[in-house]
Amino acid sequence: MTPDDYVAMDATSLAAAVRSGERTSVEVVEAAIERIGALNGWLNAVTETAFGPALELASRVESQRPLAGVPFLAKDMNIDVAGLRLTASCRWLGDLPPATVDAPLAERWRRAGLMILGRTNLPEWAADFITEPTWRGSTANPWDGARSPGGSSGGAAAAVASGMVPVAHATDSGGSIRVPAAACGLVGLKPSRGIVPVGPHHDELAGGFDCEHVLSRTVRDSALMLDLTAGAESTSRQPFAWHGRRSVDGLHETLRPLRIGVAMRSSGGIAPDEEIGAAVENVGRVLAGAGHAVRAFEFPRETDIADSAAVIWMTAIAEEIDHYESRVGRKPHAAELELVTRECMLAGGRWSAVDYVRARRACTQATRALAHAARDLDALLLPTTATLPPLTGAIDGRTGAMSFEAWAEASYRYAPYTELFNATGQPAISLPLGQSRSGLPIGVQFAARLGEDAMLLSLAAWLEREMPWDDRGLALRRRLA
Repeated sequence: MTPDDYVAMDATSLAAAVRSGERTSVEVVEAAIERIGALNGWLNAVTETAFGPALELASRVESQRPLAGVPFLAKDMNIDVAGLRLTASCRWLGDLPPATVDAPLAERWRRAGLMILGRTNLPEWAADFITEPTWRGSTANPWDGARSPGGSSGGAAAAVASGMVPVAHATDSGGSIRVPAAACGLVGLKPSRGIVPVGPHHDELAGGFDCEHVLSRTVRDSALMLDLTAGAESTSRQPFAWHGRRSVDGLHETLRPLRIGVAMRSSGGIAPDEEIGAAVENVGRVLAGAGHAVRAFEFPRETDIADSAAVIWMTAIAEEIDHYESRVGRKPHAAELELVTRECMLAGGRWSAVDYVRARRACTQATRALAHAARDLDALLLPTTATLPPLTGAIDGRTGAMSFEAWAEASYRYAPYTELFNATGQPAISLPLGQSRSGLPIGVQFAARLGEDAMLLSLAAWLEREMPWDDRGLALRRRLA
């Protein structure tokens, strides 16, 4: 299998080639391993590999599984994968042994036929919109090596955009799927809260803000992965009632006329840079030209939940560190944690239980306010980020060169549009529907009502046909070869 053949195929087409006998699973996995070896030295997207076990499994996987033989990478966060370590890019966890049992989500990946080749890089404890962990080093953006691939799923985004794998695991507690998707020209769906399991240690993560899914190059891959991984698992306290209809079935259906609100300012009042705003406006014109009702939308003031959200996600990191102390056998030394992580630990000890519940109540109020304001809309259209991907080192939550307050301001100036939908639980997707004058991808975001993931994917598939983006991505992947 030539490199050109491999990077031109998404997960769905690779699986079809294996199923038909045109390719073998071993061929496909070998192509992925070769690609990782060629590019990871400068991208630093993959932090741990399991090539031997993947090749052995590829030699005997049933070719009729939905994604048989498709190479896959797991983010180094949340989900146990047998044979791989789980470190959250924190050196304090570096000596923990590999997992011996798959988490429920990893079981679903294997059941689908995916070949798990290793782990991807992320900022420490997934606490940043860039991917520059002190321990593992920065990940480069394949479109411009001097820039960040976004975060926290930056390693996954760089791996998919560069053609290492067609699809990779990603997590999203405040935009960590959608922001890297925008930075790297990918499809990034944050599903409705609770559809995809986050176990085995928790029934929810980050106060319910966290969602598990993937980064992909095509909408159909994202839809298929959702179909293969969605559904309750036994340890969930409040599993979301998945509709049961396959998302992929609706991708080619005629899209009914939709009512779409365009929000150019974030819930905190931040406006996008000119190029990003122009990309959103262009998408709005395409939708209006196709007969959809498009109008301006403003977020109600109750949806400015940045301070309340910080209480929830920072407390979650403090609790995760507390959880791991018994496994590591000691508390972390100061030098083993970055600035933001240390601030989370301090805040977790300072805030009371009442503070935490008050923050959750504020998110509930924001959910109600947004549902009321958007009650006559089917979807929201807005930027994914307010600026293009920052240069590596421009946002520093690691060393103390920036204060925590300065880091938070810079982070939210870059990505102020995503966290709200983690609080409300709504599905939201970033699509690479624009390109800057310098050639960087621009992500445009859509959000729908809770549980309307299939409709959102159907809209995304229509836009993929009307405003195709993969020619740009394929040209990049072939240049990198």
